[in-house]
Amino acid sequence: MSARLIAWGLAVCALIVGAKALQSHLVNKGDAQGAARVQHAWDAQENARNAATARDNATKFRNAERTAHEDAQREASRRARDVAAAAAVRSLRAEVARLNSRPDPYPTGDAGLAACAGEARAARELLGESSGAYQELAAEADGLRDQVTGLQSFARNVCGAGKTGGAVD
Repeated sequence: MSARLIAWGLAVCALIVGAKALQSHLVNKGDAQGAARVQHAWDAQENARNAATARDNATKFRNAERTAHEDAQREASRRARDVAAAAAVRSLRAEVARLNSRPDPYPTGDAGLAACAGEARAARELLGESSGAYQELAAEADGLRDQVTGLQSFARNVCGAGKTGGAVD
């Protein structure tokens, strides 16, 4: 009887060890499958995030390039306006100089007419000087306007890219 009991005991022990080995194998297999699913989901999420970042960066780059091009066009236009304004001021000053250099048509000795001619000469000089100051002020205002326009465009197009309502080409 004891041999049978020992045989049964060994068989039960073998079954327990086999069951534990099978359980360990199944747990390890499940862990590997779960880890593979988690890694696959992680990789897919990381790839999607990288693609979205790349799209956003490309959009920001295109918008920044467009903004730089628009800034260059505004700068060229402003320079052309400045050149035209400077030419107009030079022309006005040349006309003032021409008018001031002509001889007085009034008879000598008439103090009233000489005073009027002197006042006219002073008025022409003041007009020439004030037109130069006005031209400089207009150039400064144009530069500030272009700067504000460029900053607004940058903020709207580049900083807002990829957001709801932002410019996306």
